[in-house]
Amino acid sequence: MNFDDAIAAHIKWKVRLGQFIDGTSTETLSSATVCKDNLCDLGKWIYGEGAKFKAAAHYQDLVKKHANFHVCAADVVKKVEGGDKAGAKTALGGPFAGASKETVAAIMTLKSEAAKL
Repeated sequence: MNFDDAIAAHIKWKVRLGQFIDGTSTETLSSATVCKDNLCDLGKWIYGEGAKFKAAAHYQDLVKKHANFHVCAADVVKKVEGGDKAGAKTALGGPFAGASKETVAAIMTLKSEAAKL
């Protein structure tokens, strides 16, 4: 996996969710699927090939932050599913934005650590 691609993919989630909220998305998102942290490319890597970094100091931090990212993304989708677009926008700019920044920072930290191994 390319760490930079993982960062870019997770940054794009904000756009994807924004389009979903606005009704301009061509994707069908489901909170039941979005909440799962093992379906995206980063999640597949974390629980697959990336498991070789389990002993790295920041691996578990990435696992936790990435899982929280998906919980926050699913919350945005769940609000849209329930007709609460205003709540979804608030969640997108609040908890989701924070979780996104934390996840990107954790990817960058593990990338740096992995380069030294």
